[in-house]
Amino acid sequence: MHVFNHQYFNENDFSLIQTDLEKEYNFYLDSLDKDNSVKVTFNFHNVMPPRGAIIEIYSHKTSNYIYIGPYQPILSFCVKDNLFEKSIDSLSISLVDLEKRSTYTIEQEKTFDFWKKGRVINIWFLPFRKYDEETGTTIGYTVSLD
Repeated sequence: MHVFNHQYFNENDFSLIQTDLEKEYNFYLDSLDKDNSVKVTFNFHNVMPPRGAIIEIYSHKTSNYIYIGPYQPILSFCVKDNLFEKSIDSLSISLVDLEKRSTYTIEQEKTFDFWKKGRVINIWFLPFRKYDEETGTTIGYTVSLD
């Protein structure tokens, strides 16, 4: 988990933040309908989140949380089909330890081809951040599609 930024919160701040995120995510879920959503599957590799962790996945392309729920190494959920119009995106991923009121978050500027219908999205977390020549920044995960 070296590639993640770790942050602790006091009880009040943690509760407010999580409540706001849930409201934002529920607003996104309400905007999905069967005609404009596509089921996607994510596989997460090389990560050991805290027991009972919640995962929050934020798409910079849509400026929305596209998933908030219990962490599992394989997740399937629906997203808006407009994500597939141009498949490039950058995701912020947070693993939330509810018991310790802390988050492990990874963000990066490098974009990847995430959104291809019918493909499984593999996120490979690196053991340490590494320099990316293309962006001139460091990255903490890579993406492949099956």
